[in-house]
Amino acid sequence: MEIIVTHISSDFDSFSGMVAAKKIYPDAHIILPTAINENVRRFISFYEDELPLLEDQADVDFNDVKRIIVIDTRIASRLGKAEVSLKNRDVEIIVFDHHPRSQYDLKPTLEYSMQVGATTTILAGIIKRKKIDISPLEATLFALGIYEDTGSFTYPGTSYRDLEAASYLFRKGADITTISRFLNLALTQTQHGLLEKLIMNSRKIKINEKSILISWAKVQNYVEGLSVLARKLSQIEDISVVFCWVKMKDKIYVVSRSDDKDVDVSRILDCIGGGGHPQAASAIVRDLEFEEIERRIIQSLTKNIKKPVLARDIMSYPVKVINENESILRADGILKKYGHSGIPIVDSDSNLAGIITRKDIDKAMSHGLSHAPVKGFKSHGVISASPNTSVEEIQEMMMENNVGRIPVVSRGEIVGIITRKDVLRFLHDRNYSENKSWLAMKDDIFKENYFSVDVKERILTLFPAEIQGILKKAALLGKRLGYNVYLVGGVVRDILLNVPNLDVDIVVEGDGIKFANELSKECKCKIESHYKFGTAVLILESGQHVDIATARKEYYEKPAALPCVEVSSIKEDLSRRDFTINAMAVSLNEYDFGEILDFFGGRKDLRDKKVKVLHKMSFVEDPTRIFRAVRFEQRLGFKMDELTEKLARSAIEMDIVCKLTGVRIRDELISIFGEEKPWKAIKRLYELGALRKIGLDVEVNQRFVESIKKTLRFYDKFYYFYRDKVEKWRLIFILLIKESSLVGDGSLSCGGNSSLRGVEKWCSTMKVKKKDTRVILTSLEKWEQARENLKLVVSPNSLLYEIVSEIPYELQIIACGWGKNYLKNIERFIGISGIELSITGDTLIQMGYKPSESFKHVLDELFKMKLDGKIDGENEEIAYARKLMEQ
Repeated sequence: MEIIVTHISSDFDSFSGMVAAKKIYPDAHIILPTAINENVRRFISFYEDELPLLEDQADVDFNDVKRIIVIDTRIASRLGKAEVSLKNRDVEIIVFDHHPRSQYDLKPTLEYSMQVGATTTILAGIIKRKKIDISPLEATLFALGIYEDTGSFTYPGTSYRDLEAASYLFRKGADITTISRFLNLALTQTQHGLLEKLIMNSRKIKINEKSILISWAKVQNYVEGLSVLARKLSQIEDISVVFCWVKMKDKIYVVSRSDDKDVDVSRILDCIGGGGHPQAASAIVRDLEFEEIERRIIQSLTKNIKKPVLARDIMSYPVKVINENESILRADGILKKYGHSGIPIVDSDSNLAGIITRKDIDKAMSHGLSHAPVKGFKSHGVISASPNTSVEEIQEMMMENNVGRIPVVSRGEIVGIITRKDVLRFLHDRNYSENKSWLAMKDDIFKENYFSVDVKERILTLFPAEIQGILKKAALLGKRLGYNVYLVGGVVRDILLNVPNLDVDIVVEGDGIKFANELSKECKCKIESHYKFGTAVLILESGQHVDIATARKEYYEKPAALPCVEVSSIKEDLSRRDFTINAMAVSLNEYDFGEILDFFGGRKDLRDKKVKVLHKMSFVEDPTRIFRAVRFEQRLGFKMDELTEKLARSAIEMDIVCKLTGVRIRDELISIFGEEKPWKAIKRLYELGALRKIGLDVEVNQRFVESIKKTLRFYDKFYYFYRDKVEKWRLIFILLIKESSLVGDGSLSCGGNSSLRGVEKWCSTMKVKKKDTRVILTSLEKWEQARENLKLVVSPNSLLYEIVSEIPYELQIIACGWGKNYLKNIERFIGISGIELSITGDTLIQMGYKPSESFKHVLDELFKMKLDGKIDGENEEIAYARKLMEQ
């Protein structure tokens, strides 16, 4: 026998889930729980003839059950009498649920669980995937389940999958009028009476800055819909978290509702044996007094509600301010320089006196008042916060006063500032989690919850002992000097990806040079300091480098220029970086060692495999970021998000890439060509139009991509021979230039061909070193000659050696891809390249000959003979040398 069961006090999600499961398991029997919510019971009463057969628990022999399909719960004790069937021998248990895991969960044979707003969403997805036909009534019922458990898509647990499922159900005929009627049943007279008691007995408490509503009541008889009343009480009092307990007959029913992501009521009610999910939970209590229930709930709330995030945690500092006697023109210059939209005004005692915004400045300047002091245009009645003001309070302050920034003031001094963007980023990025199966594959790093990464453990496994020692000493030194110390940049990204990276960057909120000098003494290593930028490099005994910098902010005086820097905070330092995935830090401070600082959603973008800039002017300020974005795309298997790609294309079209110095373009290209599969990045740069803008007007089609792949395969194959002779990037430069409009389609001659002069000019613009330029030019010059001379198998060996040794090593590798005969010739050349004469000019002198030009001729002839196998060994070389010298 197969049965479908759910928890006691079935709501629409659990009931519609059972009916949906029946569509998937048509031979299973739907077994109703002993208690069903009033609105569900009315639906069943009205549509009973249209629904599948519904059976009572009393009519089932649970000992005969071979398969049990459990809907909307994993806790056996919530199944009523059906729990007995779980003990049957060889029973198959299948679970569909959307609640978080708990210590009471049963162990199913199969489980289909997902972090979505309703269990019916999971089942509707399977029905859609299996193309199972459903009627409009079934679609309406399934939609009811989703609407109810997501609060009509307003509860925090709602996911995009819930909306997709609802969309599918409406396409199948779900009726919104029916949904509305059964979701919004009018309260009965007894329910009205109970709600009035709950309102009268309610009181508000605050725990860790969270407002909580608690209430209680006593009634003689059982009243259905306590969960509905709790929700209405929450709405009436405008408080997002509510707990109610009501004694009905000999039992106390406890329900809780939460619209706050930080308050998981299921976890909180665990203190009295309750359960549910983060937004809704309940319990039935028999042996506790009201006072004890309240005590336990408040104790659990105190334990489980995290301390609030305060202004000091998200504020930016230090703050740019302007004295009230400075001019409007000066204020305008500051805002333009730092990209701010407003700036606090201080008086002569450095106390906050007001704020002036971009709008105020523009208005003053339009009236010809750029010379006027800013104090005449400052906002009055300035709203400010203290470092201990909660983020929720700051959000309310911004909405009530319609302001976009709030200074943080301590003892009259401005210590930080919070903008609307800071608050929005906190509210929408902090609780990042993926809507995915909780049974995700363990080996897929992108399905890992990055908030739970043990950074300390990763540091131990990814870094050698030498680096671990440096980090520990940096932490202790920071404490001694009173500096905050952080590991930053790409190494943090790779820690989260669990990828080794020894490119260690440390940022200090303090004097980075002083910190580096002290650390070098403790580690007994060399140091190179760059005072202009506040940076230093430690050179460890192993040769490993550790970069140390003062936390700084950057601004650009013009597009593509190198940045100007100023001392700042870790947040400002991270905000100047190229992409969100590289704008994270790991604290090395003793008090929070290993904590990840992620102000810009880097972990979310890592999970989503996105390369995303931090602001819209990123590529304008530094166009090299376009090349880096492409490099990270291909190296990590990521993709620029839609806005980032649009900004990149726009910067390219505006010719901003052309404003870069050649050396910066060259270095970025060399980095890209050093990647494992550089052709991917080259193709991407071509698609974006970047290659054409830097003078490489080449069509990167499949034929060209294959030529790069082929060349690099031979580079790898013969690496043992060419490793000290060939640069990988030069190979790709040659291939790109050969295909570009820099080179004509005729035979090339370095002295007289204008195309090669164009190549030489391009290399000069890109600051390619002279020796590298010579290799590139010679390879292009000898290209056609090599194709002609090597198209047939060359014999003898001496002729082959003469031909091949005249062309650059890079061209030798490229030639391997031109065909079989070319490959055979190069392989033979490599094979004979180890042949050497045993005798030298000194040998000829010892034989009694006077040094002359004949020596070179004789030795060359002997070498050719040895290559062709005509002589072997020193004795034969001496004998033939004597004959040749006599001739």
